[in-house]
Amino acid sequence: MSAASDTPRTPVAIVGAGPVGLALALGLARHGIASTVVERNDTTSPHAKAPGIHVRTREVLARWGAAEPLVEAGVLLRHLTLHAAGSDRALLTADFGRLDDEADRPGLLVLEQSEVERGLLELVQQSGASEVRFGTEAVGLDHQADGVRLTLRDASGTSTLDAEYVVGCDGIGSFVREAVGLPFDGFTYSLGAMLADVALDDARDDSAWPRVRNSAGGLTAALRLRPGRWRLIRLHPGAVPLGDSDEARHVRDDEVAACVAETLGTGQVRVDWANRFQIQRRSARRFRVGRVLLAGDAAHVHSPAGGQGMNAGIQDAGNLAWKLAGALRGGDAHRLLDSYDVERRAVVVGSVSRYTDFVTRAMLQTPAPARAAGFAAAGAMLGVSGSARRALRRTAMLDLHYPASPLLDGAERAAGRRLPNPWLRSTDGELVRLHDRLPLGAALIAVGDTGSAHLALLAEHAPVDAVVAVGPSGYEESTGVLTRLLGASRGWILVRPDGHVAWARREPDGLVEAAAAALGWSDSGAAVGTGPGAGAGPQDAVARR
Repeated sequence: MSAASDTPRTPVAIVGAGPVGLALALGLARHGIASTVVERNDTTSPHAKAPGIHVRTREVLARWGAAEPLVEAGVLLRHLTLHAAGSDRALLTADFGRLDDEADRPGLLVLEQSEVERGLLELVQQSGASEVRFGTEAVGLDHQADGVRLTLRDASGTSTLDAEYVVGCDGIGSFVREAVGLPFDGFTYSLGAMLADVALDDARDDSAWPRVRNSAGGLTAALRLRPGRWRLIRLHPGAVPLGDSDEARHVRDDEVAACVAETLGTGQVRVDWANRFQIQRRSARRFRVGRVLLAGDAAHVHSPAGGQGMNAGIQDAGNLAWKLAGALRGGDAHRLLDSYDVERRAVVVGSVSRYTDFVTRAMLQTPAPARAAGFAAAGAMLGVSGSARRALRRTAMLDLHYPASPLLDGAERAAGRRLPNPWLRSTDGELVRLHDRLPLGAALIAVGDTGSAHLALLAEHAPVDAVVAVGPSGYEESTGVLTRLLGASRGWILVRPDGHVAWARREPDGLVEAAAAALGWSDSGAAVGTGPGAGAGPQDAVARR
């Protein structure tokens, strides 16, 4: 790829402007990396699609300043009670408040995907670091050793765009995935599925929600997206081959009205959107081929049970953004980007996909009496402290733990775990969350009495954006969650820019070198102190009293 070429060039080209592509563009922008996003549709999606954001996804977005605008636009359910349609009897209650000691306002954020995309697009455009080109389709990909050339088609014809890296965020039928020849292994469930968004303007809009009708013919659920607007989900046994035709996916208004009647009662209803679809479990064999990477539905698709799909895709972006930034700034690109492939495939295929598959088989591919028994068992489990906590952490995606990778030492017990977000108290009594004290980039947390000399030395030399002291010289943390993570009363925890623990060490020897290696800098020759998060926050900041 000639440097003298007249073809426009961008550090990162992102194919697809859905929630994953826009989240990645925003994450890159926050790390100071420009990108170009191309989207074949003329606008963001007008449809609700995936209407739930879990706690872990909000944590990823919070580091980029995107969580609060979305929380303000949606409905945060701290207590979620599933009701039986017809009787309003509570089938089960999920009290996310049980997780308050390790997460900020834990709960399910109900917000239409169209609003998520709109909010992310606004932040991306405000950043000034990304160009978003709607009505532009990627139709060619030339993968070379020193970059990637995309052929694009829009209303004015074809053009080319050169990029250091290309990320396919272009959905289940990904052009990018097919262009690099990656199989999409998996299967289609023997289930028929229908989604519909409807408008109600009568007393039914005040019904308790979410609500579900369990019958021999299948399962129908209703969720209020906002006042006057509801999402209907209909699942029934039996394979339904759809193909790609719009006619095969068409849902008649009377079908939707029947679903409304059995969950919310009879009356006038306006159908805003409805679609028939197939439930699949698939993943690409790799998420990286050279300078081409995959994220979101282009890399993996799951059953909608548990609402994990869009969330997993945005978390892909959280893992990838800082690594691309490091690769483009002179870090060890192979280690950084290979770690994305290893970590995300392991979590998505081994945890997220397995969880959604279990819920699908247990609750959707069983007879009505078995489903009823399942609801009863789940309700009982959610009433017991220990089992409820485990189930809520799994649902909220707080238990995802990266395995050994080119950046993570599998012998480190804490390596790859999500950093908890407990309350901290300063000496003047101020309460803050730990995550709120972290910079955009990497951070080193000094736990317990580690000594002021070590703090000053690490703040000056470690390739991190901040050293946060939790102990005698800093904040008080009363739950002991950090010492449990360490397995000791004092030590150091290196936190990556994606909020996962790189390592937890009890002794100060070699911390600077270990931090550089875990952040992808040890083999690059990059100057210490200019890590992947450089420029995002004060390099010598030590959070104290």
